[in-house]
Amino acid sequence: MDDFKQKAQITLDEIFSLVESKYKDFEVDYEDENLRIDSIENEDIYIISIHAPTSQIWLSSPLSGAHHFQISSSAPFIWVSTRDKSIELFNLIEQELNN
Repeated sequence: MDDFKQKAQITLDEIFSLVESKYKDFEVDYEDENLRIDSIENEDIYIISIHAPTSQIWLSSPLSGAHHFQISSSAPFIWVSTRDKSIELFNLIEQELNN
């Protein structure tokens, strides 16, 4: 596994653990290299996927739409939006799941 995919997989594992431990109104599971987060209360579905050709993590959100993130720091891994550097992957996920 190359360096990017290893970092991206670690990040998806951390998101999985975060959702599973902190958000009881959501179910989280893997589908291939995608992480799927389903709302128990409604039909909202988040998909977080590893996109190896661009070395990015992609997020499909029912609230804010599509986002692409690239790594900007290696310790700890910080993934920032390719369109708006003020948006970080973990912050966006937590903000949306708290709504």
